[in-house]
Amino acid sequence: MNYLSKIEAENLRATYHFQERISERKSEIHPDLNEIYHIILKEQPVGILKQEEGKFKLYYERTEKHDLIIIISIKSTNPIFLNLVTCFLEDANKRRRPDEA
Repeated sequence: MNYLSKIEAENLRATYHFQERISERKSEIHPDLNEIYHIILKEQPVGILKQEEGKFKLYYERTEKHDLIIIISIKSTNPIFLNLVTCFLEDANKRRRPDEA
């Protein structure tokens, strides 16, 4: 996932599904599309899980209680294009080991 350190906004593609989910889930702690772009481009994920070939689950800490989960898929590596598949908030305790919670 070295791609995250090399991308810019034009390398990200928000799918229709992604945009629909953002509009449905927008709240005080769930970011809008511009905020999500900023998070991906400027923040370091606290976790990355490979879901399948070319598809990853990114964990970003939003609050003490919530992580923002962003699912991405790599559509092209030269040039780099990442599809934003979906995003949602998840209880941060799901990410933490029992001795950290």
